[in-house]
Amino acid sequence: MLRSSRASRENGRGSSIAPSNRLSVAIESAGLSFHWVELRDKTVENNRRTEKDSLHKSDRQVKSVRSAVELLSARQGVGDRIAIIAEKGAADAAVLGSRAFSQVRSFVFLSGRLSSTAKQFLTEWQDDPVLCIASSEDKASLRDMTDIYLSSNHPDTDLHVFEGMGRGERMIEKWAFRFPDREPIEQLIAGWIRRQLSSVGREREVSFTTEDGWEIFGNLLFPDTDVWPSPGAVLLHSGRSDRYVFASLERLLVREGFAVLNIDWRGRGKSTSKGKYFDLSKEERANGRLDAKAAIDFLTSQDGVDRDRVGVVGVVHGAEHAVRGSIGDSRVKALALLTGYIPVDDKERDYLTSGAVHTLYVTCTGHKQVTQIMRALYEATPDKLTRLLMYDGGAIGYQLFELDPKLEPLVVEWLKAGVAQ
Repeated sequence: MLRSSRASRENGRGSSIAPSNRLSVAIESAGLSFHWVELRDKTVENNRRTEKDSLHKSDRQVKSVRSAVELLSARQGVGDRIAIIAEKGAADAAVLGSRAFSQVRSFVFLSGRLSSTAKQFLTEWQDDPVLCIASSEDKASLRDMTDIYLSSNHPDTDLHVFEGMGRGERMIEKWAFRFPDREPIEQLIAGWIRRQLSSVGREREVSFTTEDGWEIFGNLLFPDTDVWPSPGAVLLHSGRSDRYVFASLERLLVREGFAVLNIDWRGRGKSTSKGKYFDLSKEERANGRLDAKAAIDFLTSQDGVDRDRVGVVGVVHGAEHAVRGSIGDSRVKALALLTGYIPVDDKERDYLTSGAVHTLYVTCTGHKQVTQIMRALYEATPDKLTRLLMYDGGAIGYQLFELDPKLEPLVVEWLKAGVAQ
């Protein structure tokens, strides 16, 4: 299946040819489009000099990268999934010029040289994997590439070290000449990029209206898959956050085949058509359940979504909306409730303990009342998939994702099992 994505490549001064025929052919053969941006290569000599260059001498390079990403982002059906390939010193401009763009999903560095500023950005940019390629004799680049590999928590970040292959794009030609019977470097790059851009799915911002007139905004994501229809997942943040706390979780769900609707519920984020959250009455805030209900309706109305297999993730007040917006809705097969949730009445308790919906309860021992109630709900439920997770301390909701990097993947795997039954 062809991917309408762009791989933007930065080349440095000193390359023997314009974009490598081998690399461009491999990328196009992988179903990717190829956009060439030629940058003058200011190879990093030391981190102190690079910090100054990144602010002054390299400003033109950074602007060139920013302009290229803006151009690609504006193209319909193309710009939401961009990979950047950069060689040598141009890698620094690639990072600094694209850091403000969520459309950039992955990087490939050939003998990349990076300032400490760029390294810090990549360390914080944990949602985007990096493929690092270096030659063992190029010690400066190998050091920078190793730093990136070791500092990344992304499972798809990878490091390939070759021997005697030179620097940058020339590695591709040299490898092909010396090892004609082994996998070409350009195929390694193209295959890796295709997997990464495919795994983030297709995303667009959407809006819909609740039954009481709120305009709700959210991210709608679809997986790249040949298996249709896809199960659905609705994500509901807490009262002190917005949809962007689920930036990592939404990608993990898409990668596992879910169609995802991650919303800003009423009063938060972009969904402020009738006021901001802390200015709303208690009754109006509680009506966030209508946002959850409308989100389920909107998601299941989309082509390619299995309307009978939906999971909902809610955090604190988002967990309340998840339960109250799904009571009696047979489309909802699984609920993941992260801390802070307490049933308001017997109707909610009966719903959660009936076995009509699989429930994952996540709590912390520091929240004693919540933990006691969640434990009681868990123990009263005959459903075998219902599960209780307890952490030490007093973390709330999405804070647990930072404390336990295994929690988000666990939620995804649990939801897969929950919507399958």
